[in-house]
Amino acid sequence: MDIIFSIALIIFNIYCFFLVGIESPAPTLTELGAAFWPRIVISLMVILLIANLINQLKIRKEKTVHEKIDIISFFKSKLFIGMVLVSIMALSTPYIGFLTSCFGFLVTYAILLGERNIFKVILNSLIITFILYIIFQGLLDIRLERGIGIFRNLALFLEGILLNIKRGL
Repeated sequence: MDIIFSIALIIFNIYCFFLVGIESPAPTLTELGAAFWPRIVISLMVILLIANLINQLKIRKEKTVHEKIDIISFFKSKLFIGMVLVSIMALSTPYIGFLTSCFGFLVTYAILLGERNIFKVILNSLIITFILYIIFQGLLDIRLERGIGIFRNLALFLEGILLNIKRGL
């Protein structure tokens, strides 16, 4: 099962590598461009997936285990639910913005992983969301999705605060 997923994820990541380059504006002489960091992350993922694939093939040769594929238990697993959450986050980000989708994803993923202290989950999710927002939007100047409506207003408000902080420094 791991071998099939590794191969599928390698193919998907290769597709995403080229898609990011097509969808992103071309880099300038002074900027890396919007596709630079996603391509770095995708490249690292492909390298790790290939390493996992090689390890799985070595284990399989040594043990000659015939693994039964249990599709039903896979769909009930936390791995699959996590993949669904990532997909929902990716699809909802253009509409509700990075801040809201990241916060929602972190809360639901923490609950999925077994954290039951809701106050701790919400506080940690807020802190992580703002740290990611400050790193990407403030320090790296990577524009994150703002969303539409009230979500866009919230993102513009935070961008204004970050801009004022940058000017003050």
